Amino acid sequence: REHSITRDYEREFPGAGAPPQPGTGRAEPWGRGSIETVDLESEELESDEEWQHLIEATEPLAMQLSTPLSLLRDPAFRQRVQARLAESAQQVLEGMLEGASRLRPVLRVVGNLLATRCDSELLDHFCRELNVPLSLLCLAKQILESGSTKQQPWCIMVLTDLLMVTTVYFSRECSLEEGGQKDSLQAFRESAGCFLALLPELLAEPADSKMRLCQQSLLCFTLLCESLDATCPSVSASFFASLREEHQPLLNRLLQGSISEQPALRGSAMEARSAHDQSLRVADLFTAALAAACSIPLERNSCRKAKQQVAQEVAEKLMEGESQQLGRLLGRLEHPSCSLNVLKILYAGCHASPSLCQHLGRSQRLWASLMQLSKGKVPMAVVAQGAACEASLYLLALLTLQLQASPPRLEEVVTLAMDLITQSPVVSLVGAAAFLLTHLSQHGVALELRGEEILPVVTNVLTAPAELQLPPPMGAGLYDGIFFLLLKLLAQEDMAMEQGFAASELWSVVWHCVAAVLRVGSDRAVLEGDPPGAGHPTAEPDWNLLSPQGTLLFLSLALFAFTRESHRCLPQLTQSHGVLVVTLKRLLSPGFLACLAQTQAGEDGDPELVPAVVIQACQLLCFPFALDVDGDTLALVMEAVRDAQIPAQLLQVCSHHLPFSYTELPMSLLCHLVVSNEQVIDQMVRAAAASEHVIAFLTSALFTDSLTLTTDLLSLLTHVARACPEHLPFLQRILRGSDVADQPLTRLLGHRQHAIRAKTCNLLGNLLRHGHGFPQMLQSQPGLLESLLGCLEDREESVRKAASFAVGNAAYHESLPAGTLGRAVPGLTWLLSDAQARTRCNAALALGNLGQRSAELRDLLMESRAPHVLLEVACRDPRESVREGALVALRALSQHPGIQRVLLSLRATEKLAALASGDLQPAAGGSPRPSSARHCEKLLRLLAPLRGA
Repeated sequence: REHSITRDYEREFPGAGAPPQPGTGRAEPWGRGSIETVDLESEELESDEEWQHLIEATEPLAMQLSTPLSLLRDPAFRQRVQARLAESAQQVLEGMLEGASRLRPVLRVVGNLLATRCDSELLDHFCRELNVPLSLLCLAKQILESGSTKQQPWCIMVLTDLLMVTTVYFSRECSLEEGGQKDSLQAFRESAGCFLALLPELLAEPADSKMRLCQQSLLCFTLLCESLDATCPSVSASFFASLREEHQPLLNRLLQGSISEQPALRGSAMEARSAHDQSLRVADLFTAALAAACSIPLERNSCRKAKQQVAQEVAEKLMEGESQQLGRLLGRLEHPSCSLNVLKILYAGCHASPSLCQHLGRSQRLWASLMQLSKGKVPMAVVAQGAACEASLYLLALLTLQLQASPPRLEEVVTLAMDLITQSPVVSLVGAAAFLLTHLSQHGVALELRGEEILPVVTNVLTAPAELQLPPPMGAGLYDGIFFLLLKLLAQEDMAMEQGFAASELWSVVWHCVAAVLRVGSDRAVLEGDPPGAGHPTAEPDWNLLSPQGTLLFLSLALFAFTRESHRCLPQLTQSHGVLVVTLKRLLSPGFLACLAQTQAGEDGDPELVPAVVIQACQLLCFPFALDVDGDTLALVMEAVRDAQIPAQLLQVCSHHLPFSYTELPMSLLCHLVVSNEQVIDQMVRAAAASEHVIAFLTSALFTDSLTLTTDLLSLLTHVARACPEHLPFLQRILRGSDVADQPLTRLLGHRQHAIRAKTCNLLGNLLRHGHGFPQMLQSQPGLLESLLGCLEDREESVRKAASFAVGNAAYHESLPAGTLGRAVPGLTWLLSDAQARTRCNAALALGNLGQRSAELRDLLMESRAPHVLLEVACRDPRESVREGALVALRALSQHPGIQRVLLSLRATEKLAALASGDLQPAAGGSPRPSSARHCEKLLRLLAPLRGA
């Protein structure tokens, strides 16, 4: 892996830079190296010639791939290396030149093997067996503590060689992943700690007249920090915390080395100019090391917090006294060899210290240098120039954010940013310029955007690969500014462009780009009741490309297009594997929302962000229900949403990721989905029944302060009850209550909101349609049936209508006590004259059902004169449906002699005959004969024999 700060340094110093690496500083081998000439089984693998063959055979640029693999697998070779290291190290400590000459070749071989990175497992085993680099660092410490060895002229060269191998080890990334072996991680941690403790002595070694050891030590530290930036937090966070807490003198030394020219290097053969250049080179290495210690890593892990604290320490040191050290550092900002690293130090410091931002905001020198770097006026290699430009733009944007003020030379800054956006081919530069313009616009700067310039740029940025030098400011993403400018452009352009956006290639590019950034398809919906993410790690989105806030910007852009061009957008929701549906599925997945919530953890997080993303994603899915959409399109949308498992995900989202106050829209959407497609009910019930957390949420949601949430949930449960009796056990888990005192349905029937009372009655009516299961639960809740009967006399029409429907279904169940049901007779009889036709019909049918239960109930009906009122309704009610309901009830009641006699005494046959003759008349316009006529005739045939008798 090529490391960023090292890469920056090499760009700024083409052809010159780090001290010799393992395998350099000698003549190239005349041919491809081979270990065929080395007898590994021989007892005489001690000659210089044999080791020289090994060096040539393992040379990274000349070796065959099989060479390191065969050596690493060979126990004899490993034992020889181990023995040679031990023997030569002892001789070195005794001050023997022979030990140094024997040590250097074996270090070269070890370094070459580590540099191959051929097989991580073999290399880890090799390092553990040799205890590399810890044993090498311990040897270096012993050398520094040994008076006799330090006086040897070869001491600095041996120390440098030891650090070269250590540098190669630290630059490896194979054993630094979170899932790596614990032994490898522990070895790396111990080695890093040992090196950190040793580094001040290495940098201060007086015998290092040519600064070779100093340079190699700084390079080793730089590469170690870069490796730690990408490793697991368990290693990196503790390292940087230790650097800040226990190694303050080292931080001071790095800072002083960065801003001070090093002493002139001794040596008569060295010309003054060369000595000066070498001195600057060492200062640049100090700057690179300081930047590596405090710069913000691209990877978002807990190492960021530890490094931010290091950056805060550095910022405070820069501002000490009269901020002279800050002034010296700013003086190096336009030095081509170190400008990028200085920018990284300032950028990290401004994130960590508002005070540093205030100091920099008052520095005209800084603003001038940033403009020079942004314009590419500082001569350096092209790639380094682009990186410095990107860092300068981000620092300008960060200062604008932190100071809440526009920068000086504002017009020049805006012109520069617009020129970069429209002319630069480098994606990261365009993104940085767009981000700067975004925040200038939010400070009132007017932007004139032209579609013919911006749209091709946006397309290119979203399709071309992006390589960031720095993470964007304050947790932002590269595409955040791009989406802001696109949304602003669409809002200001003419309607012709708006109406064509949703059908354009760019619309598709936007969705595919976001899908890639969010890692669509990387996780599955968790529908088995396990907590989000439990045992199912999900790939984290690339927040450096699109931040959580940028995700909201994207959704705002999508909502804008859906609002303006819904006729073009809605058909794109009909494909379950289409990019719109799979992206919305990802946005609503438990795995993604867990990642999103993690980014907002801590005191600086925004607790509103996760709900905002969910709400906007749901708003997009609500469009088919909010517009006049043809049935075929709606059916296809429903099928796509169902196949994507979005209904089941909505339950998980509401129960795990949203406060109750934010669940109204998702639950309303789920209710619409359930009503529109019965297969959605099965999916939802399976997901909910498998999770106690979801069941608890649904039970609690019945009693929130939100009228909308409770009524939507009652509607949803009503549709579930209506769909299939197999869902009754699921419904009972929600509605049964934990004890006698906790009776959810009874509480809901007495709710102060009439809409909730009505919905609860309707739910009960649908539950009672089924012949088993629920009536027993009804009996187990004392007072529930009485509360339902009380709703027959409710002051609200909607409640009376639903209650009469529920009582009618309750009358079917033999298990419910007839005595209690009998109390409904007066109320139902009274409802036959209700203002609502549906209520009158329900009451009539309920009376018919009650009359079939028992003689006791039929006697009650006659006492309440129910047959009288039913006959009157059948003959005189203005609504056909009500007359039909009354006739159906009379037919059911007329099966019993007592009721028959009452009807005959009321001259029912004559009245019904008159009614039937009227219904037999041809209807106007040739309308079909009303169904009440058929019931009337059947009732007449039922009563006719009795009348004749």
